[in-house]
Amino acid sequence: MLSTSQLDLAFDNDDWTSSQIAPRLYRSASSASSVSSWGVTSIGRGFEWENNDDENSNFKSAPPPKLEKGRLSPGPSTSNIMRPVTNVTPISTTPTLLSAGAQSQQRVSLVAGRVMIAPRDTPTQPTIEPQYLTLQRANSNSSFLSVAASTRAPSPTQETFLGDRNISEFEIEGEIGRGAYGLVKRAREKLGDGSLGPPLIIKQIIKSRILADCWKKHPKYGTIPIEIYVMSAISNTSYVLPPRRPWDPLRSSTSPSVETEWIDGKVVKGHPNICPLLDFFEDNHYYYLVLPSTIPEHLPGEENSSSDLFDLVESYPQGLPPSSIRTYLGQIADALCFLHSHGIVHRDVKDENVVLGPNGKCILIDFGSSGLIKKNGWDSFSGTLDYAGPEILRGERYQGKEQDVWAFGVVAYVLLVGECPFMTAEEAQDGLESPFANASIALDERCAEGKELEGKEVDGGGALGDAAALLRACLRVEVAARPTFEKILQSRFLFGNSGWAKYP
Repeated sequence: MLSTSQLDLAFDNDDWTSSQIAPRLYRSASSASSVSSWGVTSIGRGFEWENNDDENSNFKSAPPPKLEKGRLSPGPSTSNIMRPVTNVTPISTTPTLLSAGAQSQQRVSLVAGRVMIAPRDTPTQPTIEPQYLTLQRANSNSSFLSVAASTRAPSPTQETFLGDRNISEFEIEGEIGRGAYGLVKRAREKLGDGSLGPPLIIKQIIKSRILADCWKKHPKYGTIPIEIYVMSAISNTSYVLPPRRPWDPLRSSTSPSVETEWIDGKVVKGHPNICPLLDFFEDNHYYYLVLPSTIPEHLPGEENSSSDLFDLVESYPQGLPPSSIRTYLGQIADALCFLHSHGIVHRDVKDENVVLGPNGKCILIDFGSSGLIKKNGWDSFSGTLDYAGPEILRGERYQGKEQDVWAFGVVAYVLLVGECPFMTAEEAQDGLESPFANASIALDERCAEGKELEGKEVDGGGALGDAAALLRACLRVEVAARPTFEKILQSRFLFGNSGWAKYP
């Protein structure tokens, strides 16, 4: 079992880099016969914490429990903001991360007005030492930014590893995808009796590609990737299940045979719509995150099941049905509200980072860019340009919560219209303020012009006009004017008749 010790989690300054010994992970529990019996992974040496400009987290415990299928963000080739491909093509159950549509989902790091882009290809033999790209000029659409890469990792003084847990303990059944930062594979644990455990997802993160601001000091485990740090905390935080929400995926189901684990008042670990972490370990080249697999729902008319919202949108190039949009946006907003209430921001919210499960459930994944809320905000951005707020594109210091809200608004637009709202950085900085903006016109074509009540459900929620009002509120250029996720959950589109129809 994971450690249950109580501790306050807080992150150090993002500019911190370590000269200490590299983190070493091992499995502290004895050999387990099932996933549920895995022990906490113990890591490295502790640090004396000084210099903390981050706000304290509300989390009181920090070890790893369960998670869903993960997928890495693709690496960028340019700093353009482009529309994703919306042609209807057969959907693969094992999508590659560098598809034509995914190439516009560009992952960058913005530091003091410079876009720092990590290399795209994944080496077969990744090196321990970080690699750097030379500075170069960005293209005309983002000439106010420069392009470079930064992957400073803690420098190891020795290459010894504690414990004996390694990738050979798993049967690898195939590769789901790969990106600039690692690989994602399907696997099963080899059990003591020779049989195989349940399906799992193993995410391999290349050590030499982890960006400087994605390493964090843990008071117990030492220096570890922020993704492990945050997911461990989330997965061990108690959550009391509220009464069923108006956007519940099963709200329209009349079948008593549909199984559900949602019991009002039940205390669970983590959030139902956030991917949990089962275990983690390392070797010379990789960190390994062990995550539970998810089985996507097979929708009518699809040759194969969509694995995430990105795939799903490709099969609905004109936008999803209103009821599905309400279902997914409600779950995503609830998950982000949970994170923000505990002082954590995701910072890479996008359709690719929402995987699909059975019965309309969706799961938020990929915490490689996440962090604890900082008093003074961030001056670096490791995320996707299509989902970056105007303040980031201007090279300004920004707050994590408001960026998550903007990115949520972009996801809402993609689900409604079938494509990203902004083609250039200039368009993104103007937002939807002008009724003559291309994105605003396309939104009105879907949600206005007599279609405002389309999708309205018996409780008053789900109408397209209200969906447009919600996303317009999220995509406000003025940072302070955007709603919090508490307010988003109270919108009429999600909450129903008693929710707000127009945000102040």
